Amino acid sequence: MIDEREKARRRAAFEDGIHSAYLDGGMVTDAFRADAEEYVNGLIDLDEMHKRLRNRYGIKSNE
Repeated sequence: MIDEREKARRRAAFEDGIHSAYLDGGMVTDAFRADAEEYVNGLIDLDEMHKRLRNRYGIKSNE
């Protein structure tokens, strides 16, 4: 598990990114928010988050 300080860092990074997307006229889906929340809480890592995004939008992996 990750500590509260790391959770706060992760949450701030995602909130900044989400805010930036909105300022640029973009949107953030509920599915992305759910994945981000799992990442923030240490339930998944960035590799899993990227995998979910690729699967959701049909993007082939570079691997």
